[in-house]
Amino acid sequence: MKLLFCIKSLATLGGGAERVFAEVVNGLHRRGHDVSVLTLDGSSASSFYPLSPEIRRQTLKIRGLMPLPLIGLRRRIRELAPDVVVAFMPSSYTPIAFALLGSGLPIIASEHNVPARYSGTRLKWTLLKLTAPLVKRFTAVSSQMKQLYPPAIRAKMCVLPNPTGWSAGRQADVVGVESGRTLLAVGRLHPQKDHMTLVQAFALLASDFPEWTLKIVGDGDARATIEAEIKRLNLSDRVRLPGSTPDISSEYSAAQLYVISSAYESYGLATVEALAHGLPAIGFSDCAGTNELIKSGENGLLVDSRPTKAIALAAGLRQIMQDGELRLRLSKPANAAHARSTLEDVLDKWEAISLRSSRSHLRKCR
Repeated sequence: MKLLFCIKSLATLGGGAERVFAEVVNGLHRRGHDVSVLTLDGSSASSFYPLSPEIRRQTLKIRGLMPLPLIGLRRRIRELAPDVVVAFMPSSYTPIAFALLGSGLPIIASEHNVPARYSGTRLKWTLLKLTAPLVKRFTAVSSQMKQLYPPAIRAKMCVLPNPTGWSAGRQADVVGVESGRTLLAVGRLHPQKDHMTLVQAFALLASDFPEWTLKIVGDGDARATIEAEIKRLNLSDRVRLPGSTPDISSEYSAAQLYVISSAYESYGLATVEALAHGLPAIGFSDCAGTNELIKSGENGLLVDSRPTKAIALAAGLRQIMQDGELRLRLSKPANAAHARSTLEDVLDKWEAISLRSSRSHLRKCR
């Protein structure tokens, strides 16, 4: 098949959707499909997650839904003449849907967020809903996420999970040594991840656990705000913000406990990967995308948000941080306690949905 994969940018440091995009594009190219990539940020910067040099990559600068840029976008895509256009996230699939209106080119809109992500941007949410009649399929990363969308989108939505990075030889030593243990969080430095609550919770127990360090792996616009809070709480020598890394598996395998403080998640790929590395995980019971993965008392702990999120999270962290035997018990079923999807499984599903959506398939069905 001739496939065009579109995304706003590939230069985002450590972005989860960007990582999945690169893995799927590389995998489908490796399987012999004719795959091209189009980014819409106008940048020729190299991808944070490498793409095969054999994959053709093009870029346009698209902002908003102004007519002239959309005409240029339509022209470029039609010149490429793909069987299917796959667009990741509304920043790409919304302009592409409007640009290709009436063209007959099938569009798969790949969504990686729950609707709560768009609650503060009414225009973006409205435009997202308006794309429903214009695309052939939507994808969601979990059944729980799919159920949160309006019926018009849900009717076109297929569950297509993200591939999970995992290596049997890189399991975490969850007991660790008294000279140094790591409490790990992985995710964009963004208000959605609520790292402020995590830092405040750690401050409530840091003095009682001098051997523990909080490590937050990721980058984002909230870095300065989080750093200021770390400094205010005198935790500069106890909390590390190393940025993003393409080798995230080494971070999981070096930690003793994983924490997810998010207000909401679509599925929580980092949580899946932490569990796959044998790490017990702790998060909030009212967080969709976390409560689907963490089974309290089996592979981690879910805590309430009362009396405050920071106090509740600190209490849960204390329970697991002080008990190496508990961490070991919670780690044992971790590999089997979640639905792990290998890259090859995910590529099979992408091939199937692309084939069913392609122009050639639709012509055969007529």
